[in-house]
Amino acid sequence: MNKKIFIVGLVAMVMMLSCNDNDTPVLTPTLTLSPISASLKVGEMTTIEASGTATNIEWTSSDTTVATVFHGIVTAHAIGSTKIVASSGKTQAACQVFVSGADGATLRITPAFVSMKKGETFTFKIGNTYDLPLTWTSTNPEIATVDAQGKVTAVAPGNATITMKTDIEQVTALVAVAHNWGEYSLVWSEEFDGDKVDESIWNYNLGGNGWGNNESQYYTNRPENIRLVDGCLEIEARKEKYENREYTSARIYSKGKKSFLYGKMEARIKFPGGKGTWPAFWMMGESGNWPKCGEIDIMEHVGSIDNRASFALHTQEKNGMNGKNWHGTHFFESPLSNDFHTYGVEWCQEEENGKDCIRFTVDGEVYATVWESKIDDPASWPFCQPHYFILNLAIGGSMGGAIDDAIFNQKRIMYVDWVRVYQRTEIID
Repeated sequence: MNKKIFIVGLVAMVMMLSCNDNDTPVLTPTLTLSPISASLKVGEMTTIEASGTATNIEWTSSDTTVATVFHGIVTAHAIGSTKIVASSGKTQAACQVFVSGADGATLRITPAFVSMKKGETFTFKIGNTYDLPLTWTSTNPEIATVDAQGKVTAVAPGNATITMKTDIEQVTALVAVAHNWGEYSLVWSEEFDGDKVDESIWNYNLGGNGWGNNESQYYTNRPENIRLVDGCLEIEARKEKYENREYTSARIYSKGKKSFLYGKMEARIKFPGGKGTWPAFWMMGESGNWPKCGEIDIMEHVGSIDNRASFALHTQEKNGMNGKNWHGTHFFESPLSNDFHTYGVEWCQEEENGKDCIRFTVDGEVYATVWESKIDDPASWPFCQPHYFILNLAIGGSMGGAIDDAIFNQKRIMYVDWVRVYQRTEIID
């Protein structure tokens, strides 16, 4: 063998054997996504395609409340933006996903309602699809303040609306700061202790126009129909021809003289009973015409169903004329006309979660509760203004029904022992 060729070959072999794995070039996997940005509406889905040499790809979303991803399939859940990332080892690629509402809205604030205590803080979670500059405001900074990052501080009891807006759009949330109420105390009472109806408190309704309910009586202010006897108001319905009617009775109201906003309103009453009688203890708003002013029927009694108590609310949105008003009833074991009972409401301001409520009571026991359905909507809840009292005894009409004249063989009298109002004050920390 040629000695020179042998030496060259040996050197080449040594060089090959001296190479190790660290000298082998490593190829970085490639990974690209298509598209690299996407716009969706809440509820929509799209697929992001991954290409390249990368294998075992893992998918993640930077904000799963906005959108989630499963093997490249993206599902939009809420307004905002999120980054969808595909990873293979140290290799990554991303797609920015923008989510708007089904109606095209690009802002979101959650939750829409927050209940807080004085001194507490809370920061809203937001969705801002296009990351536009935000402005925050509070309708009542004396109740709750908000800073530039959406952090709310509860200052005092009450409700405040927080607004987050850009130059083109805004969203709101309600903050309710809980009250710390004291005990109820008596603030006013009418004991009917005089010898005649106190006209500094009460007005008379007079006439026989049916009173919007096809009632059959004529209301008068005669002592035959209304009087005070031994510390009790007596309203008597009579079968007698008077003006254009065959029956007489009485109705008094305290508008412009005594009205109240919130509290416990109660009256101790004995109803007359008898088919065709329709006594009531109720309240109407001082401002506006019916039904816009609001009506609280604390108690209505139909003599033909003597063991039933009825309660109702009338508003501009839901009232007796459109048949949508709220109403409730309760049946008792014995006729209500047998004895005196205390009928009342507990009318509470921002009692729970910033909402007002009205509870209907008989002898102190709650039989029905109505919560404010739309905060700050007078058409739905006009019970944010003072209401005055009404006491009356109607005959017949849409609720009283058919009249049995035989009931007038005995006197038909609605007895009212007293009317009382209790209120509570805020305990200031």
